[in-house]
Amino acid sequence: MTKPSDSRTTDTAGHQSTSASEFDRLFGSEAHDSTFTTIARLVDPDLPPGLDLFSFLCADLLHHVARQLDLHRQHVLADLGCGRGGPGLWLVSASHASVIGIDFSAVAIDQARHRAEGLPVDASFAVADLSSLPLADHCVDRVLSLDALQYAPDRADAARQALRTLKPGGRLVLTGWHPRTPGDERLPERHRHTDWLQVLRTAGFTDVHCASAPGWDAAYQGIYRTALTMQAEAGSALAGLQGEARRRPPTAHLLRRVAVTADRG
Repeated sequence: MTKPSDSRTTDTAGHQSTSASEFDRLFGSEAHDSTFTTIARLVDPDLPPGLDLFSFLCADLLHHVARQLDLHRQHVLADLGCGRGGPGLWLVSASHASVIGIDFSAVAIDQARHRAEGLPVDASFAVADLSSLPLADHCVDRVLSLDALQYAPDRADAARQALRTLKPGGRLVLTGWHPRTPGDERLPERHRHTDWLQVLRTAGFTDVHCASAPGWDAAYQGIYRTALTMQAEAGSALAGLQGEARRRPPTAHLLRRVAVTADRG
């Protein structure tokens, strides 16, 4: 990956650090034992029952996302980077909205379709890149992206794609991380200059707001710590999470867990 030459480029390009094939392998492994969900529940037992996770969520952050989305019956939600579909399916089940899930992992999309078959929801799923969404202009009421937009090769371009799909008055809610000190070289490169407010405003969103809470930080760090206490088989999703957990704790306190809300004017 070529190192960008300025802060604006660093915030919008060069972030596709993980391939679809690698996520295919991780989702395939996760399907056998739901390790990530198990760990998340050990960290936060208040997570809703039946919720399948592959994002660093706690109950408080999940309910914050739900309030910001403010889904209603007849709304259509685009879940970008939907993974196995868990949070998106939970959100529309609670609100009687419908969901269109998009992910670049074919394995994740197959699992999401299978999960949706057992639920009383209107759901469809497609394999696609976040920078080239297979959705018509102005076709959805809400867009959700949980820890996924950060992987787009060009974040601003992916944000413009999300904006394009939203109806006037529609809303996007995403989760991710901000550096506590922008440019901190102790952080992984893709996090050093992240500024979701700038990305979304550059893309054309209005009313952009960022929220954070100490409990959200504690939850994602707790998932790392708990993962390291478990026995993992080589090549499993847990082994991959443990590798990440060994790298991240020394710098985790340098990041702030955030939820960002933005509207299409």
